[in-house]
Amino acid sequence: MGDGGAGPAYGLLTLADTYDTVSDSFAGHLLEPSPFVPDTLYAEGWWDGFWGPDDRPDPLQGTLAMVHHGCTGYTQLVVTGPGRGRIVNVDLNGVPAPYVLEDPDFLSWYERWLDSWYERWLDELLAGYHVTWFGEKIPGDEAALLRVLAGDPSPQRRARAARSLGFLPRITPTAAGALTSAAADADPLVRRAALEVAWRSKAAAVEPAARSALTDPDAAVRAEAISVLRALGTADAAERARPLLADPDEEVAWRAMRAMADSGRMSAADLAPLITGSGAGAHGSARTREAAVYFLVKARDEVAGLLATALGDADPRVRRQAVQSGEQRDERSLLPLMRRMREAETDSYVRINLDRVIAA
Repeated sequence: MGDGGAGPAYGLLTLADTYDTVSDSFAGHLLEPSPFVPDTLYAEGWWDGFWGPDDRPDPLQGTLAMVHHGCTGYTQLVVTGPGRGRIVNVDLNGVPAPYVLEDPDFLSWYERWLDSWYERWLDELLAGYHVTWFGEKIPGDEAALLRVLAGDPSPQRRARAARSLGFLPRITPTAAGALTSAAADADPLVRRAALEVAWRSKAAAVEPAARSALTDPDAAVRAEAISVLRALGTADAAERARPLLADPDEEVAWRAMRAMADSGRMSAADLAPLITGSGAGAHGSARTREAAVYFLVKARDEVAGLLATALGDADPRVRRQAVQSGEQRDERSLLPLMRRMREAETDSYVRINLDRVIAA
């Protein structure tokens, strides 16, 4: 295609960068066979277990970098081994797990494979597809994706087909119906993917399925379900979200807080158990307490007492958020407490916030 040029994300890398960017861990690495093989499901733990004691073997051996997606995400071309000629998306952090794309070769991935139904970056871009995360979508149009979603024996592939529908220019009624069915799939991976696409695309037809999924045994599915009601702005989103504040899963509780905040019906009493560590809604984690203090900004009643409690929290992240939330709420009654707190505060980040807010 030339020495770099137009393509997904930051475009195709130059030929020099394809070698130097991420694929130079040891001399002769291109001669070693790549571990990436088509039709293989790679788990997130696979990456860490592949490294050798002296960087041999290297997960990226036998590959060249083609595209940098930002941060640690890359698209690699396999040049050695059984997957030669195929494209793989990798993240140097190991998460998400590597994914060997279904395109049979580079040209199929970049343009179009002869007269088949493979349509990729150029054609999808021209057709109005969302190509920000290009390469995560299964090749094909809506009909092809629906066939995979309805009948593929692999739950991982059905889930990817559901997410791939979200790359289309719009969710048609047919696609929304398929997502509704997928929200009741036997595998939680598929249910989660279907609901995620539903709230991102605001597919109203999936609302009944999302309501049913609020009690799903899988926490990730429950989290996506409340996000559907939040995205659709349903009249009872707050009432549906309130019980989930006591969910044992942190992500579900966070999504519930966000839904209630958006509804304008959040109260200090809703968040108090999460901040003080009392009641069924207390998860005991600093992340949950920090989130609850953050959402105090959206509470419609008095919150100074809860903010004072959070200013004395054992975790500096919670204290820092309490300072910032107090500023956003203009809780000037907390200034004497903040000044006393400043004298004993040991965390530099909290002190910086205290100095700024007290001065302001």
